[in-house]
Amino acid sequence: MNILISTKVLIFLSVLSICTFGQEVSRPNILLITVDDMNWNSVGAFGNSIENITPNIDKLADEGIRFQRAYVTAANCAPSRVSIQTGLYPHQSGARGFYYIDDKHTPTISTELKSHGYYTGIINKSTDTNPAPRNDKYWDYRSGFNKVNKYSASMYAEKSSGFFDQTDKNGKPFYLVVNIADPHKPNFNDPAAAKKGSDIYKPSRVISESEVSVPSFLLDLPAVRKDLRNYYNSVKRADDCVGAILTSLKSSGYHQNTLVIFLSDHGMPFPFAKSSVYDNGLRTPLIMKWPNKIKARQVRNEIVSSIDLFPTILDVAGLPVSDNPDYKGRSLIGTKNETGERYAFGNFDENSRGIPSPMRGVISKEWNYVFNAWSDDETQMQSATMNHLTYKAMKKAAQNNEEIALRIKHFNYRQTEELYNLKDDPDCLINLIEDPAFVQRLHLMRSVLRNQMIDTDDYLLEAFDLKDNDLKLKQFMTDQRYQAGVRAQNLKWKRANNSVGSTKENQYLFQSN
Repeated sequence: MNILISTKVLIFLSVLSICTFGQEVSRPNILLITVDDMNWNSVGAFGNSIENITPNIDKLADEGIRFQRAYVTAANCAPSRVSIQTGLYPHQSGARGFYYIDDKHTPTISTELKSHGYYTGIINKSTDTNPAPRNDKYWDYRSGFNKVNKYSASMYAEKSSGFFDQTDKNGKPFYLVVNIADPHKPNFNDPAAAKKGSDIYKPSRVISESEVSVPSFLLDLPAVRKDLRNYYNSVKRADDCVGAILTSLKSSGYHQNTLVIFLSDHGMPFPFAKSSVYDNGLRTPLIMKWPNKIKARQVRNEIVSSIDLFPTILDVAGLPVSDNPDYKGRSLIGTKNETGERYAFGNFDENSRGIPSPMRGVISKEWNYVFNAWSDDETQMQSATMNHLTYKAMKKAAQNNEEIALRIKHFNYRQTEELYNLKDDPDCLINLIEDPAFVQRLHLMRSVLRNQMIDTDDYLLEAFDLKDNDLKLKQFMTDQRYQAGVRAQNLKWKRANNSVGSTKENQYLFQSN
């Protein structure tokens, strides 16, 4: 797959090149800011009622476009981030988990911009962002944090300013990715945070437990409220970091010619959000601001996807996207609200240890369909959200409450198929898969997913066509677990451990899929 730019375009850009503040005015800068594990509606502009929780993100939304129905392509970190950079779904690029892939034929936003005169940089989480372990291929500038100061707003300001200083020296337009650590666990005031010392970086306003509302997909338990309080304080701290980055941008003098994009990599680190393909797992608070180019105070309600960021950024930079059919995204610049039914597609393939639990989600304006290839009433879901206080409290409460026990059972084992009406049930509590009143909608959503699987050469199509054959579906999953074990032993991993143990001894290993 190649991204092509014509000789005429290069000449045109060269002729229009006028330097101000050390940059080419005719070619805009791009600043992509991500937060880690933040629910779409944790942001004030997207409906959070906690007073003054995200003033900096809210201001960004007020000055640009708020995409009310934006979704990421994967409900866990590395697959989602690689998908943003490549413009491909995880099963298309091969980046289904937390291992590196062969990127020989997989362009990224950074490689395309870098090869056409942009200065590229990344601050934090380069490992999860990169398809392959080749930082020099993707980035001219790379900077990280230690385990403590990655929560410091002043450190984000310092590192952003350092990048802008380098931009001054090279006179190129820039593409900078800044990945904020919050509100990933451990959250502010979590025991693990106190243990490693990161609580020295307090949010600018500490949120109290009384300010917290418990979403209906969780249980209103004292431990859950405590866990949510800590999460929202980390949301607040993330907003402080966004503010620091944007202040550095303005101080640099580049802000007037910079497209700023903000989003989260997936939903909050709680059951039924992160690591799920429900609305709360895939929906993201996408915002775009571009002074004098994007009209302020816009709200767009059509369904869009993080898969659209690849063509959007190349469009802004004046680079046409290849007509290769593997690319399913579309530029969001200049696209108007659409009234026809659109769909967002989301993946979860395996967790950070390489244990497969493949799921696919299809989301329309009012419906959420889920296919769980691994669900067999025996296999239990493996998710990072099970390691924290909320899940443990819900599981304990289930011991003496049959209704809660059913909820926990559903979380652990799911069903092969699920169908939810988002208009009446936005938190996906009532599975309508067996309700005859919605059989027509079920058939439609199945058809939409199957067509998407065919169109993107999804390995899970085989399982989808076996969904009514329990024995063959189990055999499919047996094969998937075997293949995951082979990957764990032979590929280079982004984490120190996987399903077969430590990866430290085989860091030299690498092979393509």
